[in-house]
Amino acid sequence: MSFSKITQVFHRTIFPIHFITPRVQRLRSPRSDLFQLSFSRTYYSPNPAYLELYEENERLKRERAEMLDGYNKFKALQKERQQPPWESSPKKQRITTQGTATLFAGKSIPIGKGHFDRIVNGGCTFIDKTSLIAEFIESNSDVSLVVRPRRFGKTTNLTMLKEFFSIPIYPDNENYRRELFRDTKITERSCLLDSHFCKYPVIFLSLKGFDHCDTWLEMRALLCAKLASLYKEHGYINDILDDCEKLRFSKIRSGDFESAVTIQSLEDLSQYLRTYHRRRCIVLVDEYDHPMEIAYRYQYYEEARGFFSSLFGALLKDNDKNLEKAFLVGVSRIAKSGYLSGLNNLNVFPMYVGKYATQFGFTEDEISILLQHCDKKERLNEVKEWYDGYRAGNGICLYNPWSINQFIDTNTLDAHWVDTGGTATIKKLLWYSTKDFKKKTLTLLKKGAIDVEILKDIDYNTLSPRASDVIWTILYYGGYLTMNEDKNLCIPNMEVFTEWKGWLNNRISSNPDTMLEMLLQCNLTKFEEELPTMLMESLSYLDTTDRDSESNYHFLMIGILSPVRYHNYELLSNREAGEGRFDVRIVPITENVVYPISIIMEFKVYKKNEKIIDNNEYGDEDEDKTERWLRKKSEGALAQIVEKKYRTGIKTTKLVECGIAFRGKRACVSSRVLRKEGDQWVEDS
Repeated sequence: MSFSKITQVFHRTIFPIHFITPRVQRLRSPRSDLFQLSFSRTYYSPNPAYLELYEENERLKRERAEMLDGYNKFKALQKERQQPPWESSPKKQRITTQGTATLFAGKSIPIGKGHFDRIVNGGCTFIDKTSLIAEFIESNSDVSLVVRPRRFGKTTNLTMLKEFFSIPIYPDNENYRRELFRDTKITERSCLLDSHFCKYPVIFLSLKGFDHCDTWLEMRALLCAKLASLYKEHGYINDILDDCEKLRFSKIRSGDFESAVTIQSLEDLSQYLRTYHRRRCIVLVDEYDHPMEIAYRYQYYEEARGFFSSLFGALLKDNDKNLEKAFLVGVSRIAKSGYLSGLNNLNVFPMYVGKYATQFGFTEDEISILLQHCDKKERLNEVKEWYDGYRAGNGICLYNPWSINQFIDTNTLDAHWVDTGGTATIKKLLWYSTKDFKKKTLTLLKKGAIDVEILKDIDYNTLSPRASDVIWTILYYGGYLTMNEDKNLCIPNMEVFTEWKGWLNNRISSNPDTMLEMLLQCNLTKFEEELPTMLMESLSYLDTTDRDSESNYHFLMIGILSPVRYHNYELLSNREAGEGRFDVRIVPITENVVYPISIIMEFKVYKKNEKIIDNNEYGDEDEDKTERWLRKKSEGALAQIVEKKYRTGIKTTKLVECGIAFRGKRACVSSRVLRKEGDQWVEDS
């Protein structure tokens, strides 16, 4: 309503004083003296112009109240998230360099601290990985996906990117952020620092924590809670939204909203942030593949994939107006077949490519400088044996950061990484796989390498125990295998080998380590008793179409014996020696062994159509006949070791020989201990 119109109304109408707002009181008119009349002396006229003015006045009061409420909420959020003043303080770490590595040496190792700011502010020791920032900014990829094994520093790097790029809610926080990065490699790039430091709105979403969501409704509810938390983090943008947008914003922030709102929530947030900050967003997603793995495990994969495909498709595809760049990290490569299948602007960077090769995991230089700082440099060779072996692009060797930190903290060489979870899907598939898969597994357990194809993408719809290529791919991306210089796959180190052995041990009732020690200590009587018992309790998991297949028993025995390869013994199988091919032979590869002894084994397996009843040769009762057959075959296997001259090349002076016969879940062992006297082997009494 115009000023002249309001003046006309004042000339014609007498208003009660309790209707007058400060805005109206500031007006000057010939009848203004009437405004001071008491209510009893006023005259009310239902003039349409008066009603229009009254309604406008009420609307302005409501808007003012809403704006004040929004402002108060923003200030409360600001106070909760960032308590001023942000006083920058010098770093507590001391800088050390060696080769390409830069170490910020602090008072402790960051155990249980995955966020970059907590590590720096806590005075912890950390390796400078800030060159990742420049590599990400200068990348031509709009959407980058980095695939690395568990506990390889993905979360720490992602939170580092957030601290660097995100615009502070409280202005003085920029000085605090700058202190986080003081003296790091990225500060040497002054031009890049000026252009990108604290310059972008950032959407940071962690998709961890869905492990116990055994239904789609539970997963969706948890996702809604994560989105609500994300909206609360950016609650300051509420005052620039229109009424409809405020309603949607409020619904999402409450954590209770319908699917249609959820699917658009990330795209809408990117639009709101771009409007507020006048800059496009950077999107960071941690563990992008975790929900899909859980959905597959609990059999609601299709529902989850469809939903996440719509959610992230809206955010990352055809959203150039609001999206600057995106960086996603995870363990599995399910992008093209999973919920990112529609993204044409996505580039995937697994471990075997050069880009980002040194940004995740510790390099040789970084390990050397870290161990030196922690006074453990003399244990470098042991650390290499236990935790080295991952081969990245350009031939770079990497160590698992989690394992190294745990070793330094506990001063114990142990399988730290294998207890961190994430193997349920692998265990579900591994031991019900094909005969060819088990054959290749035997090669791995004997410290060999296998030639298999690593798929460029994993489709959970095709995942089954028969899909060996998919299982090998999952094992590679999960960190249970690595590529050697010939591009073949092998077990990277002692720590991971322990996990492989553990998978087998979980299916074996007796302790394989104890059974191996029985052989090395020449306690053959005990071994002959324990092996049949173990077979009876444990062999069912090896069943295949031909359950008595020799490869199954071979697989079992290699699993029991394989730990010797990490104790200076060589484990060989199906190799030529003398006049034939032995089944298993173990020999020391150095004089520095606890038990200077060799072991030769020969197996005999019941064939499906083989007759064991001829002229009552094996007795009258079926049970007795089977036992006699097993005993005769085991003795024959023991004799074959001598007949075929399998002892050829044995250099130790002590030797254990075992002939083992198998039928179904039953076994019989014939064994002996020999010592060398001159050129002759003599049975030890």
